[in-house]
Amino acid sequence: MTPSSFDAVLKSVEDLSGDTRSFTFEAVNGTPFADASAGAHIDVHLPDNLMRQYSLWTWDPAGRWGSVAVKREDPGRGGSQAMHKLTEGQTVQLGGPRNNFPLEEAAPHSVLIAGGIGATPIFAMAERLKTLGRSVEVYYLTRTQTLAAFQPCFESLGLGDGLHCRYDDVDGLIDVPSLVDGMPSGAHIYCCGPEPLLQAVLAGAEPRLAAECIHFERFSADPTALEGPSDSFEVELAQTGKTVRVPKDKTILEVLQDEGVDVEWGCSEGVCGACIVDVIEGEVDHRDSVLTPDEQAENSIMCICVSRAAGAKLKIDA
Repeated sequence: MTPSSFDAVLKSVEDLSGDTRSFTFEAVNGTPFADASAGAHIDVHLPDNLMRQYSLWTWDPAGRWGSVAVKREDPGRGGSQAMHKLTEGQTVQLGGPRNNFPLEEAAPHSVLIAGGIGATPIFAMAERLKTLGRSVEVYYLTRTQTLAAFQPCFESLGLGDGLHCRYDDVDGLIDVPSLVDGMPSGAHIYCCGPEPLLQAVLAGAEPRLAAECIHFERFSADPTALEGPSDSFEVELAQTGKTVRVPKDKTILEVLQDEGVDVEWGCSEGVCGACIVDVIEGEVDHRDSVLTPDEQAENSIMCICVSRAAGAKLKIDA
């Protein structure tokens, strides 16, 4: 269990479609969901040492409960199958919430693009912007209408012409460049969905929008980010002064766990941001999929579950 974990009871399970369920967890003690914001996710500790991250799509403002939605993926890595086996009344360990996909609430206009189950953080964003009275458009993309589990939820927000539900088998693929070209000055674009959709949005948006106006969240790590040599290096731990060696076949996180160092962690894939630490000295070979290019260039923080030293030594705040 990571340092920020807490116990919660699965209070209800609701079918949103044939393959997608909503799971509502209530904290056993305290109000941990009070820290949630649109775009936030939680860690769910599952049987067989599985841990998965799922975006909150709704939660109690007082902080007692929160809901995630999970699409069952039979060919997947097992997390969604384990989630769909959970039963009401079961106690589960959760972590977070934390937000690596924050919403710029003051933007003059926001375009939200949800691909399939990527609707979970996008719905929370749409609801928040609607509550604030901000200008917002939502594009909810699914392969067919039968798979549009969140369409009734989006329709309940009363977005009118600002809601676009598109189905690949009827409407074809979305024309991202035309969509971006039609956005007003200062608008922000957000996307959560499968990797091909993210790549299409990035390719269509990056030549037309400033980097700080483009926001996205991946389902899993960018495979290209993990490429590169894995040489051995040293890491100095600022809190104790101890120096450890990270071999070629281990990560910083794994070595610190072997040394009994109490560090927070989550996905171990460079996606959730739970293991981010401050970098005091040294250059980082960033291999995560959560930090922005600007954050990586600043070299002041790193994800120790995947990123490595670009030189012989790093000094981190651990």
